[in-house]
Amino acid sequence: MNYRPLLIVPPLLIGVLGFVWMTSGADPDPESPAEAELAVRVQQVVPREIIVTAEGFGRVEAEHSWEAIAEVQGRVVHLSAGLNTGSIVEAGTVLVEIDQTDNKLSRQKTLANIASVEAELAELSRQEENSERLLLVEQRILKVAEAELARVRSLLERGAGTQASVDTAEKTYLAQQTSVTDLTNTLSLFPAQGDALRASLAVRQAELAEAERALEKSTITAPFRGRVASMNAETGQFVSTGDSLLSLDSTAAAEVVAEVQPGSFGPVVFRSLQSSIQQDGGFDTSQFIDALHRAGVGAQVELATTDRFAPWQAEIVRMRGTMDIETGTMGIVVKVTEPLKASAGVLRPPLHTDSFVRVVFSSQPRPESIAVPRHALHQGDDGASFVYLADSDNRLEIRAVQTGEIIGSEVLVRQGLTGGETLVLGQPSPPVPGMKLTLVPVAALTEGN
Repeated sequence: MNYRPLLIVPPLLIGVLGFVWMTSGADPDPESPAEAELAVRVQQVVPREIIVTAEGFGRVEAEHSWEAIAEVQGRVVHLSAGLNTGSIVEAGTVLVEIDQTDNKLSRQKTLANIASVEAELAELSRQEENSERLLLVEQRILKVAEAELARVRSLLERGAGTQASVDTAEKTYLAQQTSVTDLTNTLSLFPAQGDALRASLAVRQAELAEAERALEKSTITAPFRGRVASMNAETGQFVSTGDSLLSLDSTAAAEVVAEVQPGSFGPVVFRSLQSSIQQDGGFDTSQFIDALHRAGVGAQVELATTDRFAPWQAEIVRMRGTMDIETGTMGIVVKVTEPLKASAGVLRPPLHTDSFVRVVFSSQPRPESIAVPRHALHQGDDGASFVYLADSDNRLEIRAVQTGEIIGSEVLVRQGLTGGETLVLGQPSPPVPGMKLTLVPVAALTEGN
């Protein structure tokens, strides 16, 4: 009997039993899917001291510049030793001397003319004194002649005299009267002659003052300590009146006209003057600089280079008063005292004229202020501002905030944040409130980079 066909039965039975065993068990419970988490960058909101700043750029100029102009003509006979462009000279240093020979001769001539006029005045005074004494004598003689004339007339009337005697006495009287009149007229002319001589003396004295002034102008001295900015004079050179000899820049102080955008300077002004505006209802813009000083707005000047040098403290002195028509910037003038002075332990090169610098204006520190990055601030369709936060369970929260001034890359927050919150940077996608977050601190990213 052939049993080969029966060999297929055992495998079939095993397969059926396995299928029954596999399908007869209870269905296992399905596993719940894990909740999705969104990785976001975060940083802690920490109250801190905030200083509102604005910056502008400009070039350094000397506070005072002076140009030596020749006021007399002549040949340059002396220059100060080592005088050249870039030299530092002290106040009162004799810089240039122009030949004084002609001026000295003019002075001597004027002195001689003055002596001549003074001698004429002395002579006139002596003549006046002599004429006054002579007039007294002539007046006495006139009285004697008058008395003699009266006597001979009396004799003639009594018949004891002659007409010839009367005529002779009268002639003598008239001659003496003429002499007295001439002397009186001469004395009346002396005051006018004296006035003319004194006027001539005044002219001569003015000529002397002019000559002496010309001598003073022949010597040019430095009015202040400064650096020679330009040099146009040489020894032996003939100069004419009005020629420029050299220019000098003061080293006592330097000024910078900082070109500042009004939009960046506005927060500094508003923050600093906010209390004054609220208390007084405003301030007079003509006293703008004084108001900034009272509010404690400061300025620093820095070299606009890649190297980091210590800044110079500066004083805000005035506003230019006009806007630049090309850049739309406003000019604010600041002053730096002793720009060439080096200080111990301070890495800072001299602040030379024409250096390109950065001027940083800053308000008084505002303690316990909260600021967030501008890219972490969002606006809704209604224009209201809000930020994304991570709550204590690391879930997304949307919170409305009230903002203040923009300070560089940050925005001040006046209401809505108190400190200690976890601020979400950027825009979560999608921004579903309550969604689970995986926090990535900004500091960790910085360290990882």
